Amino acid sequence: MKLMLVGYGNVGKAFRSLIHERKINVEIGGIVTSKGAMFKDSEKFEVEKKIMAIDALEEIKPDIVVDMSVANYKDGEPSYSLYISALRQGIHVITTNKSPLALRFKEIMETAKMHNAKIGFQATVMSGTPSINLYKILPCMKIIKIRGILNGTTNYILTRMSEGSSYNEALKEAQEKGYAEANPELDINGFDSAAKLAILTNVYFQKNISINEVKFEGIKNINRNTIDDAKKTNSKIKLIAYADSKENYVSPIAIDQKDELFNVDYVNNALQIESDIEKITIIGPGAGPINAAYGALSDLILLIKGVL
Repeated sequence: MKLMLVGYGNVGKAFRSLIHERKINVEIGGIVTSKGAMFKDSEKFEVEKKIMAIDALEEIKPDIVVDMSVANYKDGEPSYSLYISALRQGIHVITTNKSPLALRFKEIMETAKMHNAKIGFQATVMSGTPSINLYKILPCMKIIKIRGILNGTTNYILTRMSEGSSYNEALKEAQEKGYAEANPELDINGFDSAAKLAILTNVYFQKNISINEVKFEGIKNINRNTIDDAKKTNSKIKLIAYADSKENYVSPIAIDQKDELFNVDYVNNALQIESDIEKITIIGPGAGPINAAYGALSDLILLIKGVL
């Protein structure tokens, strides 16, 4: 199968390395970035032509588009149009970019189904820690609710604040360690968690909501007093994402020691699924280039095996 990679930052490079290290039997037919495209698999990216990804489809003729480009929450472009064009041609899509799915999940899924194409998006939520793909191995369960910690940056900040750091100190430290962006606004205001929750809600409850229908609040108003008040009751503040069949929200909440999410600290993420049969909690890293790349690789393997 021939791949077209879109985006070649840290995640794209890690994905390409995993393909070669694991000897996955695929061909990288081209790599496209905002600067242009190359049409051979090479460690050194050298632009051969200025071309948009959607136009590169015709030249590369891939079987699978792997999108690792930067999220655009204004309208999901240019990835949204790329997905629709690819899927209409029966080209499968694997993505780490959550913005198109958080904004226009229904249109993308319906297009894929109509043209017998697959879309893999495990890496959009919790990177390589199973969240989206976990649902596929839970047949005949009636999902009652899901809740989790879906953003590593805010979880790291809250963990360090519980250990005595100020908000600003914890944020600066997260940025220095590479957990937070230079502009961490999408993380700390709850937007990133809300985008992930929208995707999870659509998967686990078969809904078609966008991020615009998720109520969310971030951690900007959490201060020393908030942390200390929680400690008095042996609790911790966590940015919790919650959804059931009727409501969804992202909000900082004090949880006690009996809660399975209590000890999910630093940059770890967690997803808890409660069904009519059992409750499942899965914990693991939710960020990092190699983790996101593995999420995409897992989709690729499942697609090759015909079980995506």
